[in-house]
Amino acid sequence: MTIHIYDRVRFVGPRGLVSSLRPGDIGYVIEDYGDGNYEVEFSNADGTTRVQEVIAVEHLENAPLTP
Repeated sequence: MTIHIYDRVRFVGPRGLVSSLRPGDIGYVIEDYGDGNYEVEFSNADGTTRVQEVIAVEHLENAPLTP
């Protein structure tokens, strides 16, 4: 799986790994640290940031928008 900056991703880690994130939450990659860790922003419906966290690639999967 390849993840890039600005990709839409789904959190697939266990509940409680990152405070207030649940498996299935959708966010956007805002930084690639080059070591398998990504900074991901998860937003509320109004666009405000709910969680911004560094997450390991094994807890993320691509979640492209469907046409």
